Amino acid sequence: MKPTVKHPILKRLLKFTLITLGVLTLIIAILGVMLYRNLGGLPDESRFAHLPYYKNGQFVNLYTDDLPYYPDKATGQGGFVRFDGYTPKARLPMVDLNQATFGQPENFTYYWLGHASAILELDGVRFLTDPVFDNANPLNLPLIAPRFQEAPITRQNLPAIDVVLITHDHHDHLEATTIRHLADKAERFVVPLGVGARLESWGVPSEKITELGWGDSTQIGKIKLTAEPTQHYSSRWTNDRNKTLWASFVFEGSKRLYWSGDTGYAEHFSDIGKKYGEFDIAFMEIDAANAGWPKTHMFAHQSVRASLDLNAKKMAPMHWGVFSLGRNPWYESIDNAVKSAKEHNLAIDVPKMGEKYTDGFVNDNWWENKALRRE
Repeated sequence: MKPTVKHPILKRLLKFTLITLGVLTLIIAILGVMLYRNLGGLPDESRFAHLPYYKNGQFVNLYTDDLPYYPDKATGQGGFVRFDGYTPKARLPMVDLNQATFGQPENFTYYWLGHASAILELDGVRFLTDPVFDNANPLNLPLIAPRFQEAPITRQNLPAIDVVLITHDHHDHLEATTIRHLADKAERFVVPLGVGARLESWGVPSEKITELGWGDSTQIGKIKLTAEPTQHYSSRWTNDRNKTLWASFVFEGSKRLYWSGDTGYAEHFSDIGKKYGEFDIAFMEIDAANAGWPKTHMFAHQSVRASLDLNAKKMAPMHWGVFSLGRNPWYESIDNAVKSAKEHNLAIDVPKMGEKYTDGFVNDNWWENKALRRE
C-alpha cells in the first residue's frame, strides 16, 4: 500500500520540500545546458601529434614547462569575484559607437573596445579581435569575472566584419554568444589550432574558419597574417586545459603590426623581433599579471620590455580597463606602462575605448583623472 501522511503540518512540509527540490533540479538543469552550450567542442587530437609544441595530448609553451601558481605570493583582492575597491569611481570616458560610425574599412584605423576586444582596419580589411561584450564566464553571471565597464558598442551594432581574429579560448577572449551572432555575418574567422572546433559547435561553417599553428600564415587581401608563439595556456572548463593553441599575430601590410594576445614575458618576443626586424605598432597586454602567477601574464614594465624586444616604434596598451583579473586598481597597470615607456624612450599611445586611433593621434592623459580613482 502507498504510505500516507496524516498530519497536516507534515503534508505541507513534504509538499514544500518536493517543490523546492523540483525548482532546484530545474535550475541546475538549465545552468547545465547553458554551460554545455557555451563551452564549445574540442578538436581531434590526432591532428597535432606531429607538432613539436604538442606533447602528451596537450599544447606546450616554448620556454617553460610550467606556469606556476603561488597562492602564498598572490597579492590583492577580487579576481574572479568582484572587488569594488579596484574599480573606477565613475564610468571611464569613452566614445560610443554604432554601425553609422563606420564606412568602408580604411588603410589604418583602430578602435579599442575594452580589454582585448578591438576593431582594427588595415589596407581595406576590417578585423574584430577577441570580441567579448558580457562578463568573462560561460553563464554571464555578474559575480564571476564581471565587467566594470560596458563596451562602447553592442554586438548587434557592429559594422560589417571581414575577419574575426581569436587569440585563444579563454572566456575573456572567446564568447559563445558573440560567435553565434557573427557566425552568418562575418566573412572569415582566423584562430589558433583547435579553436575551430569551438566555433563549429556554435554554428560557424567550417569553410569560414582558418586555423593557424605557430609560424603559419594566411593571406587576407594585401595583408599577410601570421600566428606566432605566446607563453600562456588554454581552457574553458576543468577538463580541457591546453587542448587548443594560444597565439599572437603579426599583420604585414602597409604597416607591420603586432597583436600580443595573452602572454607572460619570455624569449619569444626577441625571437619575433629578430624574425620581422621592426614593427610600427605593438598592441600589448598590460594587465592581469600577479606575483602569484608570474609567468602567465606580463606586468606593465614587462610589456614595455617586450615591445623593445620586438623593435616596435610604438606601443598601444590593451587587455585592461574592463576586468580586475590582476587584483589591482584599474589604473595601476596603465600608470606603470606609461612610466616605464617614458623611462625607455618608447612612444606609447592610450586611446579611450571607442576613440578613433590613427596616424597623428595625440594623447590627452584621460586615465589620470583623479575623479575616476579610489586613492
